[in-house]
Amino acid sequence: METAFFYKFKARIIFKKDNNELAFEEVEKDFENENPILARENALRFFNSYVEVVTGVENISAEQLKEKEIDFIDPGTNTLIQVDSNNIYLSDSIGNGIGVFLCFKTGFIEQEENEMIIHGFGGIGPFGLSKSGLIYNLEKEFELYKKFDYGTSGYETTVLFCDPEEWAEGYREDEPSSYKILKTPINWDLYSAPYWWGKDTSDQIEEKNKTEKLINIIENGETSQVEFKPALLYNFLTKKGGIGIKAIIAKTICGFLNTKGGILFIGINDKKKIVGLEKDFSLSDGKDEKDFFRLEFDQMIDHFLSFSVKPNVNGDFQWINEKDIFVVIVEPSKAKPVFLKGQNEKEFYVRGEASTRQLTDIEEIIDYWIERMGNF
Repeated sequence: METAFFYKFKARIIFKKDNNELAFEEVEKDFENENPILARENALRFFNSYVEVVTGVENISAEQLKEKEIDFIDPGTNTLIQVDSNNIYLSDSIGNGIGVFLCFKTGFIEQEENEMIIHGFGGIGPFGLSKSGLIYNLEKEFELYKKFDYGTSGYETTVLFCDPEEWAEGYREDEPSSYKILKTPINWDLYSAPYWWGKDTSDQIEEKNKTEKLINIIENGETSQVEFKPALLYNFLTKKGGIGIKAIIAKTICGFLNTKGGILFIGINDKKKIVGLEKDFSLSDGKDEKDFFRLEFDQMIDHFLSFSVKPNVNGDFQWINEKDIFVVIVEPSKAKPVFLKGQNEKEFYVRGEASTRQLTDIEEIIDYWIERMGNF
């Protein structure tokens, strides 16, 4: 049975001959199988073998490969050419690289280009082999397998990728994004967080200052405007998730809203130890962990308080001491008191010195709110 596409290995490298002159070596090899995933696997295996021969290193890592490729991809030399009597020096690295391409067959797929690179390094593919270009191609490849109903069992994976261009243009709510692709030798975890491509000085300073401020707040412990909670969902006593933990979080937020606002740290216990969010993430059941957490947090706000308070409650993940935590900034409610939806009736909470307490007497609540509003 003829398939809609096949795979091609391409290499164009540069090396020095015995007389020190530069010479290019070009290699192409097609891989085709009625089961395209096997052709793909063979092409990637050949890629690895070729790289081992060229570099002289078995199972070479991406970091090692980056260092080694300088020799046979970019020798740092230029070639002089003349264009309309003008001398132009072109780098001898142009077009050099090693890659695996998915090639489209005529009559099956209408594409402007007849091939797209799915793995490689150097300048052999379009986009200068940018990670953004590769992830787009890999996503397209996965869609083609589904379109033609080719088997992908055992090869499917979902990866996170933070696109530098999308990030720079301000679309940060959508980054990193998840992509359904077929497995490749690339470790996409290295490209899942913002600024994997490097940061400018202002970004570095801003993030460092923010982290230092948060660490300082944590070290000073709980106060009337600072609270620590080890988890959003996970109950450390029962060893499973439960809505009761959410209720405790909601009471704290309610107290902040009705007092002077504050900061709630989720992923830190009452002894100021950063425990992270792994226990909460373990309840995600295969879903994207952070998306799952955000959804549960929003549902908690809606269930126990009201989504109308959301503009006053803003949370985001922070990476501190090699762990994820969730930092919630709560602005005080100035328009009206906020009540928590209890099991039988609405409940009113305020913050004390380092804890949240409930006011139950109606007159006490009214007196408190009148006095509080007089302080704004």
